[in-house]
Amino acid sequence: MSDNRRKNSKLLTAIFGTMRLRHWFLVLCAVIVFAGCASVQEYIESSGTSQGQVSILLKGRDKTSLDITFKLLSVNIVSEDGRSTEVMSTPVDINSLNLAGKQILIAEKSIHAGRYKKMQFTVKEALIKRDGKLANLALPPEGIAVDIDVTVDKNQNTSLFLDWDVDESLVDGYLFSPVFNVKSQVPELATLLIYVTNEDSDNVTVINRQLGDIVANVMVGKKPRGIAVSQGRDKPRVYVVNSGSNSISVIDPTTNKLEVEIPMRFGINPEGIAIARISPERELIFVTNYGSNNVSVIDVLTNLEIEKINVGDGPVAIAVDPPIESISGTRFLSFDDLNSLRSYREKFFNVYVVNKNSKDISVIRMDIQSNRSDQVLNINVEWNPIALAVDYQRGKVYVANYNYDALSVIDILQITKGNTTASVSAITNVGTSVTGVITDTDLDRIFLLKDAPGEIMIIRPFSEVFSSFKTTMALSPVVGSITVGNSPRSLLLDPEGRKIYVVNRGSDNVYEIDKTTKRVERIIPVGKRPYGIAMFTF
Repeated sequence: MSDNRRKNSKLLTAIFGTMRLRHWFLVLCAVIVFAGCASVQEYIESSGTSQGQVSILLKGRDKTSLDITFKLLSVNIVSEDGRSTEVMSTPVDINSLNLAGKQILIAEKSIHAGRYKKMQFTVKEALIKRDGKLANLALPPEGIAVDIDVTVDKNQNTSLFLDWDVDESLVDGYLFSPVFNVKSQVPELATLLIYVTNEDSDNVTVINRQLGDIVANVMVGKKPRGIAVSQGRDKPRVYVVNSGSNSISVIDPTTNKLEVEIPMRFGINPEGIAIARISPERELIFVTNYGSNNVSVIDVLTNLEIEKINVGDGPVAIAVDPPIESISGTRFLSFDDLNSLRSYREKFFNVYVVNKNSKDISVIRMDIQSNRSDQVLNINVEWNPIALAVDYQRGKVYVANYNYDALSVIDILQITKGNTTASVSAITNVGTSVTGVITDTDLDRIFLLKDAPGEIMIIRPFSEVFSSFKTTMALSPVVGSITVGNSPRSLLLDPEGRKIYVVNRGSDNVYEIDKTTKRVERIIPVGKRPYGIAMFTF
């Protein structure tokens, strides 16, 4: 009996010993795992959250009597503790006459947050042209530096604006010592501002459309694409869709600073955005989620997603019905059609979604009282839809098709009556490679943006002249064209209806075009691979 007890005692000791070893082994593993997580978190904090962004823009005086060219090799920015960071390393040739009254982006980079006291410029050579002859200019032996006093905040963009005083940059007729006057960002009137998302710069360029100058850059999330502005005057805001970080950045236009970032819970790879004004006090944000085939609905008052609406495959672009007041005075709708539309809008408004992969348009009927979706209709457009525009004056939605020579036309009145089969027609012979569409009721024209080659096609809209063509128009609707930049992605008409702004994704700039003369009046540099554009309409 005693032998059995001794054996059992040894067995229990072995078992408990093994359990203790396993316990300590698990504790050790947990310590290693948590330590690993901590180190990853520390890495994220050191490489991400401590970073800010700096943009440096150079502008020439409106007039100068000197024709000077210099090659800028690099730009460094020096912190208050003497640390030097290179922010520009791609050589660029700068000419005083070409730069007169214009602005160029010479540097843009993420750097450590902190205070910076100096900028250093490396110039390889400088030339002056007199009487048709070029002569070399001497460079200062001590180098070229500009004193600054700026603070780069983490997760914020700091923009520095340099004015080049050309006439003061020539010393004794032979020495090139450039005079750069540094200006910082100042508050701007929101109604004068244009906002452009830059997908590969992770920021938004802010342009004063009256001056044609960049006045700020706002650091947002990863891969910003779609952009929209609120419609209320009381609290204007800019909303940016970050496709790479699955979030919405909210910008305060009175300061042009990031106010908050809204995480997306219901969708993946958000892309397009539209804002519907339900009442003077309430707005809803609609965001297409390309990766999850749905639309997120966000309440502006709470910045929370309140609904997920399933749509077609690959939703990209989105638009909403404007306020019903926008059809007042229309010359395109009959009295009965106008009353029918007003009656519908007392209860509902529509959201229109371009589904790129399933080649259809989802029409979401939203209930005004509950602010919830009431019905989703999918309308086949057969081709390759990529963009759309709502023409409420005519009661039409125009859908641009990328790889097909036709513009799809959806009849809003037929949709409100539930008649989807007779709701789609087409305007043919408009060209292919279309990436954007806007309407102009003042000129009774539609502007289509083509990316290959980069141009705007001006066409006649659907009208009674072509009423005999029930589904297509055999006659060419094109009445003109305007050449733009490389790989244009989006376009916008200003609230006054005088200028068209085109985002050129391949040439990293925005064209300002006079709608009447069809001439490019300004070329405004922006960030890398710009995508979307928005401005306030009030």
